[in-house]
Amino acid sequence: MLMAQRPGGGGPGRPSIGKVYGKIMDATSRKGVEFATVQLVRMPGDSIVTGALAEENGDFMLERLPFGPYKLKVTFLGYTPLMMDVRITPDVVEQDLGNLLLEPSVAVLKEAEVTGERSLSVLQVDRRIYNVEKDLSVRGGTATDVMKNVPGLSVDADGGVTLRNATPQIMVDGRPSSMTLDQIPADDIERVEVITNPSVIFDASSGGGIINVVLKKSTRPGYSGQLQGGIGTNGRYQSNGNLNVKDGRWTFQLSGNYNYSANNTTSLTKRDLLSGDLVTSRFDQEGNSGSDRNNYGGRFGVDWKASNRSTLSFSQSARGRAFTSDDQLDYVQYDSTGGIEFTGRQLNVGSNNSNDLTSQFTFRHRTPKEGREWSTDLTYNRSRRDNDALYTTETNDADGLPSIGSPRVQDNIGSTDADQFIWQFDFSDPRGERAKFEYGLRSNVRLDHSLLNVTVGTDTSAVARDSTLSNDYQITDMVNAAYFNWIHKIDDRWGFQAGLRFETTRFISDIKDKGLSFEYIYPNGTEDLWKALFPAIYVSRKWEGTRELQFNVSRKINRPNFFQMMPFIMFSDSRNLRIGNPSLAPEFIDLAEVNHLLPIGEGRSNWLSSVFMRVTENVITSYVYPLPENPQILVSTFVNGDNSFTYGWENTVKLEFSKAMQLTVGGTVQYVDISAGEGRVSNSGWQANGKLNLLTKLPKDWSVQLNGELEGRRPIPQGYSIANWGIDLSTTKEFNKHWSATAMLNDVFFTRKWGTVLDTPTLYQETQRRREMRFLRVTLTWKFGEQDASLFRRRNQQQRRDPGSGGEGGEGF
Repeated sequence: MLMAQRPGGGGPGRPSIGKVYGKIMDATSRKGVEFATVQLVRMPGDSIVTGALAEENGDFMLERLPFGPYKLKVTFLGYTPLMMDVRITPDVVEQDLGNLLLEPSVAVLKEAEVTGERSLSVLQVDRRIYNVEKDLSVRGGTATDVMKNVPGLSVDADGGVTLRNATPQIMVDGRPSSMTLDQIPADDIERVEVITNPSVIFDASSGGGIINVVLKKSTRPGYSGQLQGGIGTNGRYQSNGNLNVKDGRWTFQLSGNYNYSANNTTSLTKRDLLSGDLVTSRFDQEGNSGSDRNNYGGRFGVDWKASNRSTLSFSQSARGRAFTSDDQLDYVQYDSTGGIEFTGRQLNVGSNNSNDLTSQFTFRHRTPKEGREWSTDLTYNRSRRDNDALYTTETNDADGLPSIGSPRVQDNIGSTDADQFIWQFDFSDPRGERAKFEYGLRSNVRLDHSLLNVTVGTDTSAVARDSTLSNDYQITDMVNAAYFNWIHKIDDRWGFQAGLRFETTRFISDIKDKGLSFEYIYPNGTEDLWKALFPAIYVSRKWEGTRELQFNVSRKINRPNFFQMMPFIMFSDSRNLRIGNPSLAPEFIDLAEVNHLLPIGEGRSNWLSSVFMRVTENVITSYVYPLPENPQILVSTFVNGDNSFTYGWENTVKLEFSKAMQLTVGGTVQYVDISAGEGRVSNSGWQANGKLNLLTKLPKDWSVQLNGELEGRRPIPQGYSIANWGIDLSTTKEFNKHWSATAMLNDVFFTRKWGTVLDTPTLYQETQRRREMRFLRVTLTWKFGEQDASLFRRRNQQQRRDPGSGGEGGEGF
């Protein structure tokens, strides 16, 4: 492309970062018009800002445009001039004008303007969006901290996330990742997309919904970034930095982070073994735990626009973590009369180190027809985890003398290697102005290999390998899918979407050192073909403004995860074991929703209300039972239960009292009916939770934010999880456009505790523990950047000083 003039700037305070492009074509032959003249004129007035000559195929591109309204003029000998109104705004600085047809007829004036301000939340037909950058409390935190504030989501003591009492699939930039949430810095996240009932373009294994973590990526020319450092009580340190550069057809992203925290928590267990109304034994335990957590990593990405409509992208992330823990558990065992049978202490020292790599290649092509595009990508996830744990158990009899076999020392040395390959192809094809057809293919292959070597020794026996506890475990998981989806806008009010996903499953787990193998295959022939079909239907009704009513129904599958199936015996303490169940089968889920978005007042406030229902066949649930060889020891595992039935009502209300104050309140009430399987216990009951977010802007560039959540009692097959609540308080001072400081007090009233109550005819147990102690964190952030479309090009200093080269434009073309 031949540029006749390049604007040097938009005048004081007006960055030149806009870009428009398209293709000049002959209206009859549909061939490119080479050397067609393209001019951009500032409005009002007629001063030429910049111009270009179209390339051989008709492509043109105008860059470094200041904000404001313009008129685009296209002329060439023998053709009627074409004119188009164009507006560059801070929200969207890049515009594809499509194919511009030159013909001997009156040109149609066309408006190409994108305006509007990003909202805190957005409702679409299949997702809700939460913009993380508006949340003060997560600065210097991790993605786990973000999830704690997202309406509708709950975070447990282990950092696990649930949505409407189900476990969602967590994705990063639309693809599965081996990274955990605490490995992703909150300051690297642009937004979180919560999809309660995903369409067929997403995995069928999304019965608990999808949480898509979208990382920041700048699309504005020039460079920008930030450096951040933080310090907190309880030994917390944090640093983070990122850099985004865009120049011409190239865009680069680079980020890195380090996060350290020390944590000291307490736990409590009280257990009664029952025979009718008689307590046969009682067990009390108090625990004190210390941990050190290190998270570190970085990410590099590059985008290359091969043409105005084709983009090739590559990204590489590397994340690591190193956890150490030190637990002291003191316990007492009582007999039926209340007398002491024995006392003891267990010391657990463990380390958990992991390294995760994610590589992704993506190619995306947009055609001149609006909305018609296709993309393909290949993702590779690699992870390595090393786990070491040393358990030392000392037991004393009623007289305080060491018991026979005390102390008992158990050493666990384990590792897991995992490789995942994902290929995906998606195509979107509009059919007229009101319809669109989507289809795609996907292949996902995951290979896991875990080793656990356990040695045990006592004061009366030598240290030896325990073949029962040791394992050599391998998983091969293959899922292939194809989908098609039809979207039709019936009129300006009614919309319809229907699709079908065909997904085959082959899962093989081998316990190699014991000669055991488990597998499930769907479909296995034609008799269970229906287990591979996953339909979805969506209907929407819109009114003037933002009011919208939606109905959707779909079928999903939830496959057991690695930790639910891993047949390793893991000691959590002297009287509790955990073990996976390699014979677990998937659960099948039918979902239905009715969503209503209602604007309040002038539209800056709104109320989103959802009624939902979930029916789960072959539900996967936790189950606790006494060890047959020793009923004093409880074993926690997972089983396939009977059908589970859940229905509820979720509401989120966002109130903007003014530009300086915004309140978001949300809550869910749902009924749960769940069973641990035929012949086992079942339970049912109501569950409720709620969230509150109050953001206030104060004079002198101060802001204050209050976050609170309440998790009500939740039914589980053998009892319930206890209620808990907490409040966080944050304040930010913006010193100028570059520097800001944030202070956040976590768990202000120190009330967050998690626990369960198991209540069966033979067992009553209460457990409580904390995830972290209350802490204060202070972060300092420096933002930098320059919005310049020709960052790496040599500039003519004289032209920069010449006011005629700016947005008010000289006559150089």
